[in-house]
Amino acid sequence: MKHFSRYISFSFVLLLVIGVISCKTTEQTTPGQEDPTETDLDEPFSEFIAVLDETRSSLSDVYLSQKQDIPDIYLKADSAGKQINRNPYDGYRIQILSTRNVEQADSVANSFRMWSDSTIAGYQADAYVSFRQPHFKVHVGDFQKREQANKFSRLIKKRYPDAWVVHDRIEPSDVPADTASFSFIEKDTTATQEDDF
Repeated sequence: MKHFSRYISFSFVLLLVIGVISCKTTEQTTPGQEDPTETDLDEPFSEFIAVLDETRSSLSDVYLSQKQDIPDIYLKADSAGKQINRNPYDGYRIQILSTRNVEQADSVANSFRMWSDSTIAGYQADAYVSFRQPHFKVHVGDFQKREQANKFSRLIKKRYPDAWVVHDRIEPSDVPADTASFSFIEKDTTATQEDDF
């Protein structure tokens, strides 16, 4: 234990001596006194830095020195609005019911078919019952454009207020024409009341 305490005291004294010696070698400069080595080194370096600044701006930027050509095929107008190579089975339907009771789903689908045959002019929408666990869903109509599905849903919301448009697989042969207008049939006369939306 005696050797350990000697080792610690010797280490402490050694560090103290090194600290005192290092502080004595540091010279204090006065504010009016300039370092002569500083001015001699700044002049050649300032010229070198100026040359580097002139050439660095164009050499260091890879995007300025390389030619960036975009192929012509990517510069063509956007065709997002066009339906090129679109799957004819992708489309929209209107969901009028979601339930766990299969009898209720079948009943609503049949009542919609009868109601639409006697009430709606311009498009005879069919009703489809599908099962997506855990619910039976009743979807009506076949639309390739969401705008048409929205127009038809506003019409049937008078009877089915919870109706909303969903993305679904459709029957392309049952899609209404682009110029089709949906309306209610007046019961008193044979004329129809147009409800264009």
